[in-house]
Amino acid sequence: MASETIGWKEWLTFLSPAGQEQIIDFIRQAREERGGNWLPEIKAEFPMFAFIVELIADREADQAFEELQSQFSGYPLWMVKDKLISLHGRMRAEIDRPRG
Repeated sequence: MASETIGWKEWLTFLSPAGQEQIIDFIRQAREERGGNWLPEIKAEFPMFAFIVELIADREADQAFEELQSQFSGYPLWMVKDKLISLHGRMRAEIDRPRG
């Protein structure tokens, strides 16, 4: 994963309440439809999304933010850090939720 493949407009959409809900819904649906091996299965289809999910699953919020900031150094992500931290918590809860 490298380079800035997401524009600032996409970042803002991604962080909006509707965008965050779409992301959570996507994770939920992928887990339900693809089972326990859902992340490896979506990597080929959605590499950027898989990168973000792995980043969240493998790191605490501050560490994930630092990694995003280094990967997307051309964007002032510090301006939306609180939204990114909040999204991290919501996504982490969904990723870690027991399947049922």
